[in-house]
Amino acid sequence: MMEGHCLGEKHYDWYRITILMICYGFGEYGHYLLGVISRPLTQDLEFGTKSCVSLNLDVEQKAPEKCLDFTNETICNNITLNGTNYCQYNYSGQGIEYQVLAGPIFILVFTIMGLVNGFLGDRYSRVRILSFNVFLYSLMIFGAGFANSYWLFALFRFGLGAGESACTPLTASIVADMFGKKMRAFAMGFFNWGIYFGYGMAFALGNYVTEADINGLGWRWCYWIMGAPAILFAFILFFSVKEPEKKQTQILEGSDYEPVELLPLKSRVGSTLKMFFTSPVMIFLLLGASIRHSASFCWSYNSQIYFQQYYPGADIGLWMALDSIVGGTFGIIIGGILSDRLAAKFGIKTRLWVLVGSQLIAGALACGTLSTAPPYAFVYLLFTYFFAEMWFGVLFTVLVEFFPAAMRTTAIAIFIFIINNIGGNAPLIVPPIREALDLQKSLYITYAGFYGLS
Repeated sequence: MMEGHCLGEKHYDWYRITILMICYGFGEYGHYLLGVISRPLTQDLEFGTKSCVSLNLDVEQKAPEKCLDFTNETICNNITLNGTNYCQYNYSGQGIEYQVLAGPIFILVFTIMGLVNGFLGDRYSRVRILSFNVFLYSLMIFGAGFANSYWLFALFRFGLGAGESACTPLTASIVADMFGKKMRAFAMGFFNWGIYFGYGMAFALGNYVTEADINGLGWRWCYWIMGAPAILFAFILFFSVKEPEKKQTQILEGSDYEPVELLPLKSRVGSTLKMFFTSPVMIFLLLGASIRHSASFCWSYNSQIYFQQYYPGADIGLWMALDSIVGGTFGIIIGGILSDRLAAKFGIKTRLWVLVGSQLIAGALACGTLSTAPPYAFVYLLFTYFFAEMWFGVLFTVLVEFFPAAMRTTAIAIFIFIINNIGGNAPLIVPPIREALDLQKSLYITYAGFYGLS
């Protein structure tokens, strides 16, 4: 019996990548949910900085003076409109403790365990390693809803980082073995759609479920609602997704499906590092990706607070979910298709054209997001996501095509280790810039500016 085919590939390959994408989406949901629920979380667990924040959005929207205008605690707590208090001096969802949760606590273990999982993935079953890690971070997402202190929440986030570290290095290698070069960037983009699924759902559920305040447990339900099905998908991954045969994909050597032998760990790491730092292409790719990643993290962990602070009452949940899912989806798919066509016609290096052009346009559009009020800001943001997110699938396609299969997972793990240690800790520079200028200006520098610079 002939196996069914879809877009030139086996139906089972598309099933496998769909399960991988969904599992990745759950992880990214847990990763980015923190940025959406930061204010109710910090008020519940009592950490971070305090400022004058909204108590009654409906009243504040009608008031001539916004909560943002007040810095004195006494005045903030006593400001009224028609006898109704609409501001309160409370935890704002910002501060160094919050940025440490967003960055170092997650990134430290994420990058180190990413290397460990990369090394293991080049020698053992990637699907089994990935299944264990999906199960781990799913438990951490579910467990975070029970946290009753800052440090317990930090522990769950630490575990989330450890588990999610396996997703990109292992899956990029798996995808490279399932798909030929004509579909590889598209397939990588399809897998990375999990980012936008998770990120978009974090804004949707993080805003609406928290606002619903089910049984008075607010933000906690956001973790339980997605953590439970994530655990189920860990088992679906383990029992239904088979390990593909490892194949050579290095286009530069002209052999797309040549089986390779595994190298010893020392040789694999040494050879990988040598290829990284003796190739001008890889050096500039590392530098550009680190700056691009910094822009993404600085925006992701401050966008909710930005709109709450400057435009109280804006429907953040709806717009951010639509912008990230629609803009990110079409951006990553079209970026992959464009990259595949350029590579087929002009060679592997032309994939870099897509990376450079898309980020320059994204930087200009990000300025539009920050300089206009909703709903126009969200329209700009939709197109910002479209161009900005072209890079992800193309980037990892370049990596799997540049490195031989024997060191491919290791190479991706090292690459992720570098860019995440830089980009993942970049949100720490936002608070001092914010203190010196303000939040909007700090995002012009760290969001729009970093996009253009990358």
